[in-house]
Amino acid sequence: MLRENDQMRISLSPYSGIYDAVVPQDHLLRKIKNNIDFSFVNPMLKKQYCEEFGRPAKEPEMMFKLQFMKRIYDLSDARLVSQAQTDMAVKYFLDLDPEAPMIDPSLMTKFRKLRITEDILEEMLRETVRQAIEKGILKSNSILVDATHSAANARAKSPTQILRQLCRELRREIYQNIYELSDKFPEKPDETAELNEEIDYSVRLLDAIAQGVENCDNKEIQALYARIRELIETDRIREIRSVADEEARFGHKTPTSTFFGYKNHIAMSEERIITAIEVTSGEVPDGKIMQALAEKSRENGVDVKEIVGDMAFVSEDNLDYCENNHIELIARTNPTVAAAAEKKDDDFVFNKDAATMQCPAGKLAMRCDKRLSDNGNTYLRFAFSKPKCRKCPLFDQCPATKKKGEFVYTMTMPTEKNLNRLAFEASEAFQERLKIRHRIEEKNGEMKVAHGLRRADSTGLDAMRLQMFFTAFTVNAKRIVTLTTRKSGSLTCCLRLFRLWPV
Repeated sequence: MLRENDQMRISLSPYSGIYDAVVPQDHLLRKIKNNIDFSFVNPMLKKQYCEEFGRPAKEPEMMFKLQFMKRIYDLSDARLVSQAQTDMAVKYFLDLDPEAPMIDPSLMTKFRKLRITEDILEEMLRETVRQAIEKGILKSNSILVDATHSAANARAKSPTQILRQLCRELRREIYQNIYELSDKFPEKPDETAELNEEIDYSVRLLDAIAQGVENCDNKEIQALYARIRELIETDRIREIRSVADEEARFGHKTPTSTFFGYKNHIAMSEERIITAIEVTSGEVPDGKIMQALAEKSRENGVDVKEIVGDMAFVSEDNLDYCENNHIELIARTNPTVAAAAEKKDDDFVFNKDAATMQCPAGKLAMRCDKRLSDNGNTYLRFAFSKPKCRKCPLFDQCPATKKKGEFVYTMTMPTEKNLNRLAFEASEAFQERLKIRHRIEEKNGEMKVAHGLRRADSTGLDAMRLQMFFTAFTVNAKRIVTLTTRKSGSLTCCLRLFRLWPV
């Protein structure tokens, strides 16, 4: 049950004056408290609580601020609560009395799982943008777009290893709880068995024990049985790469290095205020998210007239979107991207990090050759690994063709439209606007180094989304404080200059 107006109480603590003595005026939490309005939290989260029944809940604003500080200082729940018990700056920020006890750390996990939904995260980010606009900080019509990756909080394995592990866990549970059912186990395949053999064994295992699992009352065995059955029947077993985190995927940083985890796609104003976020698994190309970021930025109050990004965002779809919405796209065109734009509906994309073509299954081309056809046209020829292609679950639908023992994907070189785009990119105005792109890379670095975005705190796309949005809220709040105090300091200097402010 949510208590009304809990924060409007008047403190009767005899120790409340200690805050003025021990919390400096320039302390970060004091400046955030003075410049960021958190009063939106209770109304925003009211729908997540029962108004009439249940025990009184901890105030949403205080719980929200704890999540906020978790990202500021990059601390675990237990470490944050322990520090908050004795740190007067933290208690001052939380509107608690100096002697007030802190919550149990487990309540923070409960708050994240039960109270924070995707629409609340979007509303939370929108509020920081609104406050920035209201304070006269966010004025530009340009957004910078980019993506940064976060490593999954789990170790990657092959689909064969994952299925073998799940079957091993199922057999172990049956040995411990329904031993007589173990007589029906089929013979296990060799450790060198490939995925198809492991799938065949798993199907025979599940069929053999189906009746016994259905009649038993062990919920853990039934859940494990259902999970393996679902992975096989939907063929998702070929996609997942971790038992602990089924939504994480491999992505590419360079042609020779990969990461396992998620991508955080962000849009940021020239004033370094994050205006939109999309969180995806690691294999999703950056360019496919640009339009969603632009639309979300508009919904959050930014009149988008210009988008600045890297070469991953120049595609036929994105150029058409910008033209239809009167937006200038400031991004370099890679000749390969221009060629790839002519291919429609085959899901082959140019991976700008690896600087080569990526197939629908997420595999990279081994090399690229430029060829001259009989009719005088130039085309690019991408060669993929034959062993990997033969094992690919999309093998039968793949548009790549087999030539001389390789699987190749070809495309023509840039059209006149693409060449006109390249001419625009050579202009002085384009070159000047592109210089601001470094700002978003600096913002990504800040979130990774200072606020823990380098690695996921938990598992799953929802957990990664929550971590990213709170991190964005944190850096937005810090940026608003910085620009507000800078603006206030400049005004004070002017008033002193004209002797209108006491020295």
